[in-house]
Amino acid sequence: MRELFLTGATGRLGRTVRTQLESSWIIHPCSLSGGDDLTTAEPRDVVPEDTDFVLNCAAMSSRAGCASNPSAAFRLNSLWPQKLAAFCAGTHTRMVHISTDLVYSGGIPPYTEKSPAVPRSVYGWTKLLGDVAVLNRNPRACVVRTSVLTGKAGAKMTTFSEDIFSGRASSFHVDCFRNHTDIAGLARFLSKCLFSSMSGLVLAAAPYSMSRASYAYTLLKKDINLINGPSHIPHDLTLRPSVKIVKE
Repeated sequence: MRELFLTGATGRLGRTVRTQLESSWIIHPCSLSGGDDLTTAEPRDVVPEDTDFVLNCAAMSSRAGCASNPSAAFRLNSLWPQKLAAFCAGTHTRMVHISTDLVYSGGIPPYTEKSPAVPRSVYGWTKLLGDVAVLNRNPRACVVRTSVLTGKAGAKMTTFSEDIFSGRASSFHVDCFRNHTDIAGLARFLSKCLFSSMSGLVLAAAPYSMSRASYAYTLLKKDINLINGPSHIPHDLTLRPSVKIVKE
């Protein structure tokens, strides 16, 4: 059976990938909630010897958390992917690394693989540094940038649609546009991407963008509380993805 080393295995995307693949793959899960400290780990000490594929979903993804502890964010979002990419290059192990649309400023949408990335947050900067490091250390690796995740994940950190249905999200930005991406569809693409020869930067997301408010209204079909987004976040992160993720 194929063997996958999966970081961020208890997170939203990692959990979804694991659910889809665990019946036909041997998965070696690694997660911060499980006590794994990737900020100080060396890949040779944590990646099993017979691993065929590596999928790095681990990240410190809270904007507030990254801002309050930038050194921890840098170690996990930048240094760990760099070390993992160098290890995979040396062992000829296929690597896919997950990134985010928050590496962009929101000033010149729609964004493609050729668009300049100028983040507006510590989170965005640490993720961008990780992306660049992965491709510098391992040009055969694939960096997959996606957008806000939706759908049922059942993880501690919820998706946007789970927040909407549960009532945790009660006010919605009318001026913030994202490609709201189905998490199950993205996981299916990643399982195919691991087997492909795809390399470099790839944008994989829903084929169109919507405001946060419009997306919430399409789900709830009732009046919602509309607000403007705060000035410190990118307002238009519309992607023009080369890989279009659709909900099946």
